[in-house]
Amino acid sequence: MIPWLLLGGLGLLLAFAAWLRWAYRQAPPELQGWLLPALAARLAATAAAAYWPSQDALHANEQGQLIAARLLAHPGQALALLQRPRFYQSLTDTGQEVYRWSQTLFFDKLVALVALLSGNGLWASAVCISIGCFVGCWSLVVAVRRALPQATPPAAVLAFLLWPTVLWWTGGLNKETVLVGAGAGVVALVLPHLYGAPGRVALGWPRWLGQVLLGLLLAWVMTRVRYFFALPLLGGLVALAGVRAATRRHWLGASWLAQVGGLLLALALLLGVARALGGELLTTSYFMREVNLNYHHGLATSGGRPHLAYAHWQPTALGLLAHAPQAVVETLTRPWLGEAAWPQYVGAGLENALLTALVLRALWAAARGRPGPLPVALVAMLLIHCVLLAAFIGLSTPNLGTLNRYRSVLLPWLLWLVLQAPAAPAKQATH
Repeated sequence: MIPWLLLGGLGLLLAFAAWLRWAYRQAPPELQGWLLPALAARLAATAAAAYWPSQDALHANEQGQLIAARLLAHPGQALALLQRPRFYQSLTDTGQEVYRWSQTLFFDKLVALVALLSGNGLWASAVCISIGCFVGCWSLVVAVRRALPQATPPAAVLAFLLWPTVLWWTGGLNKETVLVGAGAGVVALVLPHLYGAPGRVALGWPRWLGQVLLGLLLAWVMTRVRYFFALPLLGGLVALAGVRAATRRHWLGASWLAQVGGLLLALALLLGVARALGGELLTTSYFMREVNLNYHHGLATSGGRPHLAYAHWQPTALGLLAHAPQAVVETLTRPWLGEAAWPQYVGAGLENALLTALVLRALWAAARGRPGPLPVALVAMLLIHCVLLAAFIGLSTPNLGTLNRYRSVLLPWLLWLVLQAPAAPAKQATH
């Protein structure tokens, strides 16, 4: 087993070194200087997260090791083992049957596959998954610079590569690392085709097919890791692609009203199709049941600490809609500065005060006719994604510690939007 692990770890190290060299050479000159500092910041965050692992990380590592050991002991049964919906307590345990769409079990199996390549330990697995997130985020930063040269260059760098809480929560062995990295990777693949100059993204069919397969794989991983977190972004991208196609064929006007209206119509159509084909997971009853269970579990684990609470809580469609505005606001602002004296609450309060100031600044600029350089349909899609995700997180996660971790999935996208700083009044781009 040891020679295999050494060989796998060495192969991954050489592959990343080759990618790092290629990424530096391919990056625009103004981004090249950010590559190594951003990588150093991520590795530091990963080291800290592995030194102080969360309970979820410890559980994922334990289950991943057990699954990896079973795969090595019975390689001929690998496919059956990976398809089997069971948690294990030991190598000889027959396993406990769980829900076949269990997101936690899927992540544990992902950790097991990483462990087989990198080494059967928390540190090695955390570094590999964190580096994968870094590759996705860096690819997005480069794609933004090439497809949207009018965008503020440091905004994507700070939002995806350097923001402290994003680094912290996506630096360890947890689902947020996979969600942010895979989401950034999908958008990095799609963005040049939506907004790149015609002819600049022409690909040979092998490379085109490779990008399609990689995009589908990343989208599938996102969906299996956390279903309701992935759907707003993936559905938004499909709707945005429809808007861009209609705009290029002159079926849709370039005004902000036409672009936003077209996006909303496309999203409504997609929602109808998803409800018809999505099965139990996309039914209203399933969604409300999951939100209600998670809400009460979060209340039970909050103890006497500050937490989100909703007066007259009702797990119905109208009840959740009524509480959604409060959920969005408190997801982005809680804990408030001064709400508690514990150091982690003070730090989170300072971040929330800064985030609130950035959001208010962006809203003030938009109200004064300076909405920023990003295309209006892209801005609308990302805003809808952030609002839906913030509402879902706030409604289902009253525990502020867990909320802060879950919020790291939407935070880079929101930061990228609000950090756009128009220098002078200008009409927002639509192309």
